Amino acid sequence: LMAGLAEAQPALPTSTPPLLLIYREEVRPGRAAAHAANEAAWAAAFTKGNAPERWLAMTTVAGPNEAWFMSGYPSYEAYQKVQDEMSANAVLSAEGDRFSALDGEHLNRTSTLLAAYRPALSYQPDVRLPDMRYMQVDIVRVKPGQDSDFRATWRQIVEAHTKAKMDERWAVYELDAGGPDLTFYFFYPRKSLAEIDKSGPMHTADGYRDAVGESGRLHQREMAQRSIEASQTFIFQLRPQMILLDEPYANLD
Repeated sequence: LMAGLAEAQPALPTSTPPLLLIYREEVRPGRAAAHAANEAAWAAAFTKGNAPERWLAMTTVAGPNEAWFMSGYPSYEAYQKVQDEMSANAVLSAEGDRFSALDGEHLNRTSTLLAAYRPALSYQPDVRLPDMRYMQVDIVRVKPGQDSDFRATWRQIVEAHTKAKMDERWAVYELDAGGPDLTFYFFYPRKSLAEIDKSGPMHTADGYRDAVGESGRLHQREMAQRSIEASQTFIFQLRPQMILLDEPYANLD
């Protein structure tokens, strides 16, 4: 999923980073355009200054008015190393402080989250992000004591998708710090919103229904009722001018 992020960390064995930093910004009404301009200038300044940081940027199409910035790392040690390099660079630190102060005029609040990749719950997660235009994110909170059932059921869902050779992909991250425990982020990269139209019929077709089986469908429904505290779906559009990665996103302009 986060192929572009991983390119900033050559040591990664996979293009889906083990650790994901999610920086959520709640944008004030009427400030979206000014906020986007400030973020684009921020990314350009850091690119010019050869900053060690990399991030993917996207804003909501459906959901609260938010901008999300995500950075991938192979470990907490690697995360600290990047932060230390940024702090040691006086020019980049000053630039960061300047843009952060300007950003404050456009935001209601911010949140910094760290989440760990869960490969057993993910399906065909590795994609070329420059080919993607949208990102669907499902946030699921699991009830205490019900996570074993939740994980087991999603492993079965992955197995059914594999058996049916479903043309779908997602990556799952579980919140490590910054928010409630047992919170899972499901990232579905999309080339177009038309893929969402195809999702429903694809999951009711015979191939997938046979792979899941009647007992599997019943178990999934029961798990959702028993184990899920709350869930929320966002749809984002990737914003190339706000992105700071090695590979350009010209096709999204």
